[in-house]
Amino acid sequence: MKRTLLSLALLSGFCSNAQTILSETFDVVPPTGWTKSATLASRQWGPSNVASTFPSSGADAIVTYSINGTSAAIDYIAQNNTANLVSPAFSLAGTTNPVLKFKVVVGWSYMIDQDLGNLLAQISTNGGTTWTTLWDEDTETGFTDDGDFDPDTDFYNTVSVQKDLSAYAGQANVQIRFRYVANDADAVSIDDVQVLGSGTLATHEAASKRASLEIYPNPTKGEINIRTDKNIKSSTLFDITGKALQQESTEKLNISALPKGNYVLKVIFTDGSSSTRKIVKE
Repeated sequence: MKRTLLSLALLSGFCSNAQTILSETFDVVPPTGWTKSATLASRQWGPSNVASTFPSSGADAIVTYSINGTSAAIDYIAQNNTANLVSPAFSLAGTTNPVLKFKVVVGWSYMIDQDLGNLLAQISTNGGTTWTTLWDEDTETGFTDDGDFDPDTDFYNTVSVQKDLSAYAGQANVQIRFRYVANDADAVSIDDVQVLGSGTLATHEAASKRASLEIYPNPTKGEINIRTDKNIKSSTLFDITGKALQQESTEKLNISALPKGNYVLKVIFTDGSSSTRKIVKE
């Protein structure tokens, strides 16, 4: 992995009771009806829960890029690569103000600050002949920098994106494409893609709230304490392969029985957001 990982989730403000036209959680990649392609056969969109998806980032990327179970992910490489993940066609006929929703993880430094790659969400209404960009990671304010000017300690944010599709209401041959264009950038992942027939976008669509989270001592000889301004639902410790080793629902963990080395602690809060930190056991 290119840097120490920290993820946080963005609160969506979406009104429910909308017709679900497309819904995908990426239990397999590509799902039925979806297609994928890439200029490099070794860097295709794949499932986030297997190490083979991350030959460059390493197996610890499983924890960071698995947003909600298995996500669709792609790893970086020091070559030009353009990789597409395309939805099946669907109809927006009879809709009024349809909306696209998805969750995404993008690291700040290599994808945004250094701009070595781009992740785009695009739409087509003519069978994929032409595509219009709805969203790109460079303009997403939900991704944040920790401000220490060290790319190896930047955040990996999980952001909930909502995009208005009302301009395409009434179209009968619609597809969504996630397009990754990069050279030696970083891995990314997407999950929980939905197209809803009608809904009300939150006025704070791109706003984020980062949890104040302190893990101490770190490095540790055994005991881990968690200090946060949010309520904790669970804390799970993973090894670098992504294997879950220990789970607690309190603000303390004891890893005295584990061997020395690097681990990843993922804290899930009761509001659905999460943060991930690297733990060093001495």
